[in-house]
Amino acid sequence: LAQAALARDLVAQAPHLASAASKAMRISVRNLSGREVASVEAERSWTKAEVCAQILDIPLLALPRLLTVAGAELNGSATLADIGLSDGDVLQLLLEQRPALLTASADGTAALWCTSSGKLIRSFAGHSGQVSSATFSPDGARILTGSYDRTAKVWCAHTGQCLRTLEGHSEAILSVDISADGTRMLTGARDGIAAVWCASTGEYLSTLRGPAIAIFSPASPDGRRVLAGTTEGGILSMDADSGEILQASRCMYGQVVPVAASPDGARVIGGVYQDMLMWRVETGKVLRRCWPGSWVESVAFSPDGTRALCGVARAGSGAAALWSMECTECQPTREHELECRCQMLRLLFHRGSVESVAFSADGRRLFTGSEDGTAKMWSAETGDCLLTFEGHTAAVMSVRCAPGKSVDEAAEEAAGR
Repeated sequence: LAQAALARDLVAQAPHLASAASKAMRISVRNLSGREVASVEAERSWTKAEVCAQILDIPLLALPRLLTVAGAELNGSATLADIGLSDGDVLQLLLEQRPALLTASADGTAALWCTSSGKLIRSFAGHSGQVSSATFSPDGARILTGSYDRTAKVWCAHTGQCLRTLEGHSEAILSVDISADGTRMLTGARDGIAAVWCASTGEYLSTLRGPAIAIFSPASPDGRRVLAGTTEGGILSMDADSGEILQASRCMYGQVVPVAASPDGARVIGGVYQDMLMWRVETGKVLRRCWPGSWVESVAFSPDGTRALCGVARAGSGAAALWSMECTECQPTREHELECRCQMLRLLFHRGSVESVAFSADGRRLFTGSEDGTAKMWSAETGDCLLTFEGHTAAVMSVRCAPGKSVDEAAEEAAGR
């Protein structure tokens, strides 16, 4: 009878003993600063997905990585047992920016989209007019938008909360930018006045007269140098603090809107009616002329500076043209004019004019925003349309790819998970 009772007790305790054997570890998950973000009671068979499900404060736009102190990574189908973790061990949590597309629209909103699925992540509503321009902070944590309501707004990319409103412009804001070190913000308005702001406090710092579309120069990561196109037909390099014009160039074609800078800040491209021109900033000399044959609405430089993308308006439709900027230098045909020798690599079509263009971080993907209310992602190599982002109810006026991983890297990592 005693043996039978003991057997019954062992049978009754077996599930608990098995559970204790499988869930016998507590893991401390800590960020780079050493702060514990989660204490997880885990089974040895758990994978990355199961551990991450227990961590509550992983931002929506982040790709998490979990590493041991020794550097082994918990990824894919690997388990805690596979990477040698024991009870009381520590996992380090690294957060990398998830590739996302930021759009701004004439419907008065900005939006974040997943570049793997094309699905809407979050909308940013609060402007009372068209949102003409939007950009990310260098770390991807903040978003800056500019609107026809004459204000700019700073948003938290992870929560969608409006953190600050910048007021002071008397006309519609056409462009916004954030310096490479994240300390300064720049807004350009239709009246030809640009303003520099402190990114941390929103304090107004200085006014620049002349630019309608203005960007920070990549050659000046601290935001001390500004590049701009003017409605009088010129390219300006300006001191952001004093407003002094450091270099100015004029062209006979007309107003220079919009503009984009090469990664090193040495060259700038601008749309001038039906041409896209490239200048050397230091000398003001025109180096290239690309002729897409229609009004140029938007321009962008590739991350390696070898290609340029421009969006154009055509009768009843629109297109984006991808150009090689490594051609033999265009030669003058007569005073102030250049023969177009640049090679067009791709032509990408929308049902409406292409209001904005952008490259992915690795240059392998192209993004376009159109008057037809959609944004699209394209293969730079083949020209194939890979994704269409639908949801805005009016023209998409700005597209910008999030800093961080490339679209392909993100897809590979997602597949691994």
